Amino acid sequence: MSSYQQFYMTRTIQSLHRYLLLVVALLPLISLPSCQRKSIVEDVQIESVLISELKMSDKSVPELEKTLFSIDQRKGLIYNARPLPKGTKIGTVKLQIVASPDAFPKIYIGGVEQPSMSGLDTVNMSNHAEGVRIVMQHRKNASLTKEYQLKINIYDRDPYTHTWTKSAHPAPASATSDGIVLSRLVDNGEAYYYFTRTTSESHLWRASHKEPELWQEVTIPKTLDSPIIDIVEQGGRDAILCLQESGQYVYYDHANGGDWGQSNALPGRASYLLGNLYHRGENKLLVAVKSADGVHFNSEGGIRVPADFPLEQNARLSFIVEHHPVGLVVGGSVADTTALVYSTSNGLDWLTPHDAGVVSKIWPSDLPGAMIYEPQDQTILLVKPAARPKQAEQPAMRAYVSLDYGAIWQQLTEESILPSSYYEKGQKHQQGLALYRGDDGRVYLFGGIKGGAPTLWIGQPIRFQ
Repeated sequence: MSSYQQFYMTRTIQSLHRYLLLVVALLPLISLPSCQRKSIVEDVQIESVLISELKMSDKSVPELEKTLFSIDQRKGLIYNARPLPKGTKIGTVKLQIVASPDAFPKIYIGGVEQPSMSGLDTVNMSNHAEGVRIVMQHRKNASLTKEYQLKINIYDRDPYTHTWTKSAHPAPASATSDGIVLSRLVDNGEAYYYFTRTTSESHLWRASHKEPELWQEVTIPKTLDSPIIDIVEQGGRDAILCLQESGQYVYYDHANGGDWGQSNALPGRASYLLGNLYHRGENKLLVAVKSADGVHFNSEGGIRVPADFPLEQNARLSFIVEHHPVGLVVGGSVADTTALVYSTSNGLDWLTPHDAGVVSKIWPSDLPGAMIYEPQDQTILLVKPAARPKQAEQPAMRAYVSLDYGAIWQQLTEESILPSSYYEKGQKHQQGLALYRGDDGRVYLFGGIKGGAPTLWIGQPIRFQ
């Protein structure tokens, strides 16, 4: 080893030694802040009396449990942005307040303190109009409080009433024809199609979205192997799919110049059309098929259709919920006390969206009715002649609204929901009722009344005025 190498090795060892001494000296300084930081993190306690969520429920008011209450922390205001229906009476409710475990509420109604609560308890809200205050207090820090005003909004008039005017254009002539056994209106996003069928003939009408009042009859070719018995919309283009008596499908594509094309859309042949789900460029046809062992959804090997499922005389609707397509079917005369409601998102599994213990409040009828979906406030409006089957008296026309996609239905009582002619005494209601929503938000209504000129009504919902 040269003298240079020895010198270099000695200096390296000395440098390493000094480095080690420095590290040992700094260890207490490094570890101490670490322990302190850990202690500080562990000992941090955030004191809060803020309400993060409030819910109410009342058995006599089913809509209340599904009502969303918004919380404005800056203003100290809790309120429901969507008012409850007109005439809603709030009684003793279960009140659930979500907050820190160290925070507890005091409730004041009309300035009077209510019995102490533990976050989930009952309180009489019948006098809520006198003012409801919720004072949140901290159990360990008495100086820490937060006061909220609770406002329960209720419509002072029925928001589902409409101002109705007669269109200068007539409704499809077949809408008031005698002997209608089936009528159907569908919307493919480009145009509306209205189909009626009697025991001897069928008619198909079309109105574009740009001109929703102008109905023109579409000629059905006589070359089809069997009569058309039902239709369903096809999304993505101006087309519909028609089901023939033979089970064969027929496409009518207006975008291609009004061409008819006969084809099987599904393996086998369908017996019933139940709607169509269109989402993200894909159509999913909803059908039921008869077989030797009964009726099945989608195909002969599919899930068996329940005995009480309203295959016929139904009202149908397709819409989007949280980016998922949903099909809804409301039954006719299949039940003694209430019409049945079924929904699906895939055409295979059909469920009753309402609790078995909750009556849908839709009276049964041997007439199907019609539905529309309002995306602006996520409501479904159902118009339906309503009477128990085989009753002697003429059915009255009734309207219903659902705020939860078909689970719970509320009957609307004000006559301005529909044009006055639909409520006239002795009015004879029949098949042919049609209801559709225009791109401008107005509602169009015709049919469902026997005889007379086919009148087209235009309704402006007052809640959007």
